[in-house]
Parts: sequence; C-alpha cells; structure tokens
Amino acid sequence: MRAPLVALLLLALAGCAREERSIEEVLRQRERALATADVARYASLISPAYRDKGIDARTKRAEIAKTLAAFGPVSYRSLSRAIAVNGDNATVNSRYAMKVTTAGKPLELSGEETILLHREAEDWKIVGGI
Repeated sequence: MRAPLVALLLLALAGCAREERSIEEVLRQRERALATADVARYASLISPAYRDKGIDARTKRAEIAKTLAAFGPVSYRSLSRAIAVNGDNATVNSRYAMKVTTAGKPLELSGEETILLHREAEDWKIVGGI
C-alpha cells in the first residue's frame, strides 16, 4: 500500500517540477526580450486572453512596444521568485532589480511583481500582472 502512494507522490512532484521549468523558461524569454528590446519576443509570451487592470492583450503589447522604444534594452534581474502551479494556472511572485537609461541617464529600479500565467495547448503564456 505504501509503495503505490510513494510512487504517485513522486510522479506528482516530477510533474510539478516540469511545469515550473516550463514557466521559468517563459520568464527567461521575457528577460531576454527586455535585455535586447525585442518587442516581438516579448509579445509572443503574452496570451491573447491577457486581461489585467482593464488592459487587454493588444493594449499591453502596444504598451510594451512603446516602453521598449523609449528605454531600449532593459537590464532585468530576478532577485527571488516563487512559482505556484494550480492545474493550468500559475502565479509567480518575485522581487526584481532593473536598470534602464532615460534621457541619457541610468536609472535603477527595484520592486516586487506578480505575474499570472495560463497553460495554452503546450505553452505557458502570461495572462496578467505585467
């Protein structure tokens, strides 16, 4: 009786780890998009179902394009990150530090963010929080 329970637990943990790795990859892609001011790459991470604070996916993509055009490459570093997966939904709570150049002067920012993701087909996409 105990062996099947342990096996089931190990399978569940392996599944969670795989999902977390997939989510981490989305976050790495986002960091690369910021670092290279790659609007297309960043936009590809946003779900068509994005909705946050009254902003839809189309508006968010335009906002990101405008921001990256204004600042250029952004040095973004995650200081700590916690991922919680619940079925096809995930929440990432993190602390970050970033550097941008505005009006020719460097600016350093730090803060906390919560990013919401949803599994669409085989990929995780951002649905809120950015």
